[in-house]
Amino acid sequence: MIIITGSSGFIAGSLVKRLIRDNFHHIVLCDFFNNQINNSNITFIKTNKLFSFIDEHKQSIDLIFHLGAITDTTFSDETMLNKYNLNYCINVWNHCVKHSIPLIYASSAATYGDGTLGFIDDHHVVDKLMPLNLYAKSKNNFDKFVLKQTNTPPSWCGLKFFNVFGFDESKKGNMSSIVYQAFNKINSSNEMYLFKSYNKDFADGFQERDFVYIDDVINVLFFFMNNASSGIYNLGSGKSTAFITLIENVFKSMKIRPNIKFIEMPISLRDKYQYSTRADLNKIRSVGYNKSFVEISDAIEDYVSNYLIMK
Repeated sequence: MIIITGSSGFIAGSLVKRLIRDNFHHIVLCDFFNNQINNSNITFIKTNKLFSFIDEHKQSIDLIFHLGAITDTTFSDETMLNKYNLNYCINVWNHCVKHSIPLIYASSAATYGDGTLGFIDDHHVVDKLMPLNLYAKSKNNFDKFVLKQTNTPPSWCGLKFFNVFGFDESKKGNMSSIVYQAFNKINSSNEMYLFKSYNKDFADGFQERDFVYIDDVINVLFFFMNNASSGIYNLGSGKSTAFITLIENVFKSMKIRPNIKFIEMPISLRDKYQYSTRADLNKIRSVGYNKSFVEISDAIEDYVSNYLIMK
């Protein structure tokens, strides 16, 4: 039995589809509401029933993917973030320890803050990181909790997701990737807006991120499902792409001439903005993950042509 929390979310939804495709049986989905397809191999439980379910079925659970969280980087209710992104996670961890259940959980590249300390997934750095928003702080607080524990699940893995994009992001709303947002904006107006830069080291549009395609993310999740290598790992492509390059690729895939305009960044974001991110992949490579990551231009072409235009 495999349990997946946050099952109505973007990454979890793609993971479920892959598990079904690969004929996994007895998948348990956990969330506040159930929007998954009907399948005889799938059981659904609500978020508040998870821990009693684990206690009742402890002998049958092979692995928990804890992907559920409040993922809005602008969310300002620290009490709620601590409830679901920290304390709920601690409860999941403790149940995995108690019943010897392997755990894979979602961390975030947002924990790296402005990148002053780099983007290296070294455990010794975690306690020194200075996240730029409350969401990232809650994620980093759980990473810090995990690294202080002497009692652990038989295997555990925290994955620092960088900027993931791909099918199906519609459920993410304002937190969907810029690729998805750009497609919809271009589709409606033949133009796209990007924030101006307020950092002298980056020209307008040349702020950059490590964008990673959902297919690669699922490949990594499957790798850790089958390879017990406990620790916190980066999950990105290992490359940075400028926003202007990214959006030009979206225009190209839509066969529309680029029309990009620059707008002021909200003042509330200016001191909380990551200008550059890039995952250091040395650690994940060192434990045997040797698949190459999809090139950004190919990923955008596949996403736009085979999913967004076809939707």
